[in-house]
Amino acid sequence: MICRKTHSILLISLLIVGVVGNLFLISPCQAAETTLYVDDSNTVGPWEGTIDYPYKTIHDAVTAANLDDIIIVFSGTYNEKISVTKNLTIIGENKDTTFIDGGGSGHVVNAYGTYNHELDITLKNLTIRNAGGSGFDCITFSYISSGEIANNKILNSQEGEGISLDHCNGISIHDNIITNNKIKGISLTASEQNTIENNIIQDNQKGIQLDSYSLSNQVIGNSIRDNTQFGVYITQSSGNSFSQNEFIGNDQNAQDQSINSWNVNNLGNYWDDYDHYDNNSDGIGDVPYPIPGGDNEDEFPLGYFNQPEQPGGGNVMPVAVCISLSKTTALYNETILFSGEGTDSDGYIVGYYWRSSLDGFLDSAQSFSTASLSIGTHIIYFKVQDNDGDWSIEKTATLMIQSASNNAPVAVIEQITPNPAKQGEAVMFHGHGTDEDGSITQYKWLSSIDGVISMESSFILSNLSRGTHTIYFQVKDNIEWSPQVTATLVIERNPADNPNNQPPMAYIVSPNQGLVNETILFDGSQSYDTEGSITGYWTFGDNTSGTGLSQTHQYTIPGTYIVSLTVVDEDGESSSASISVSIVESYSQDSNSEGIAFLDFEIPFPILLLLVSLVIIGLFAGLILKIKNG
Repeated sequence: MICRKTHSILLISLLIVGVVGNLFLISPCQAAETTLYVDDSNTVGPWEGTIDYPYKTIHDAVTAANLDDIIIVFSGTYNEKISVTKNLTIIGENKDTTFIDGGGSGHVVNAYGTYNHELDITLKNLTIRNAGGSGFDCITFSYISSGEIANNKILNSQEGEGISLDHCNGISIHDNIITNNKIKGISLTASEQNTIENNIIQDNQKGIQLDSYSLSNQVIGNSIRDNTQFGVYITQSSGNSFSQNEFIGNDQNAQDQSINSWNVNNLGNYWDDYDHYDNNSDGIGDVPYPIPGGDNEDEFPLGYFNQPEQPGGGNVMPVAVCISLSKTTALYNETILFSGEGTDSDGYIVGYYWRSSLDGFLDSAQSFSTASLSIGTHIIYFKVQDNDGDWSIEKTATLMIQSASNNAPVAVIEQITPNPAKQGEAVMFHGHGTDEDGSITQYKWLSSIDGVISMESSFILSNLSRGTHTIYFQVKDNIEWSPQVTATLVIERNPADNPNNQPPMAYIVSPNQGLVNETILFDGSQSYDTEGSITGYWTFGDNTSGTGLSQTHQYTIPGTYIVSLTVVDEDGESSSASISVSIVESYSQDSNSEGIAFLDFEIPFPILLLLVSLVIIGLFAGLILKIKNG
């Protein structure tokens, strides 16, 4: 008995040393980026971040996400505030239906790195609204070195700004609607080499402000309108460029107290208060537009010119300057407010005319409202008349009126071929949708492995990840998305990637006997493949099987069973190993002569003697080194 206990202690010591040693063999591995999903309609769980079981809140997804992960947020209203401190991409399903609402308290989205540890952040296809409190913004980025803020609606910062960049560079802010923010639409502080392009920035105090040495930023093609103080306001920030922006209805279009360029490649900006001519009709104003606040000027102003004098002193035709619609998408019987402006260089405007491509004449006032437009997509035409009776060229806008009650569309997957496909092989996807009371306007394909893979009805991909994909397909009509339809697509490893592949090797470590109803460990973890990973498949000889490199199993009937392990590598090649296991009702009194039991695991004496020998050798080696070292 004492001998057995001694053997057990030695064995335990060896196991501890082995475990500790293996800890030092573990090396960190950077996880590949993954896609997490969020849907506030998942109220009952589970909440795993998968497309089938998405998180309920964006906060939970951000907390669970690893570096560089992508978070897909499905349509819904998320009443929460988001803090981001790692590289992430957050994409909404649709900016008109996916809302992050700050509830009037604090920042709504606050992303921040640190000096020498800047982040890469992307926000797309979201409505981000209702920041609250002095100095709190809808989006605030601090120490972000790359990323996008794109195709969002950013509004209703009650005491702060729509977008605030502080010590940021390399950010692209494009195709957003930024409106109704108390202080500024976009603010840059100590931020360099950012791009602000193709945004609508309106109804803020200041449209864009650059200060505190914000340098070398580009502001291109934005509509900056109806801001109550300034369209653009600049202090202590030079080397920035402004081109092809439209300034309309701001209390003051711009003020620049630094040194900046107000044109790029001889293209300036559109100024609604420019009061000079383009006599040579080259599209450039004849006189530069002065920028208040310093010595800057737009040397190549575009549009909104006084018209050249007509031969013989004839009348100059008026100009319809702009159309304003309170909504560009509305439900049937919803009230829409229309307003337009016109100018006349040699007189004044006396008449207005509005018409629709669907409903014909609408009104003859400068501003009016109506709730009686037909369902469908309207082209709205607007023109003005001067005091000499001449009408301007019509200006246009698009307005969509949708049915208040809608039948959801139906999505159909027509083709996914080939299936299965080899990794790197081109796979063709084709689907369509039907809608009883409207038309299909959007398509969306999702993969359970690769996330969003297309927004087209038909496409071809050759870069799908290896594995079994669940493919989800939806279509959208004028109002809502269809239910998802699914298909399974298998992407297999391509043998052409490894023509010299060697088969894996299978090894089993297990006891050769056991008891009825005893849990026995069958360990195949020593199996290997020199070129990649392997998968194990077991048969236990009693008409049962298992998957994995290690399995536990119980036998209910005595007997001798053949246990087999087959391992398969990434190229589909395999090898097998088998052992025989004897199962008895109970061990005999003398069974311990064959070995000792440790944690219900029978250790044969030959193996035990080998382990003890190794320990003795180690002890002698240590003693010799001690004597040698004095």
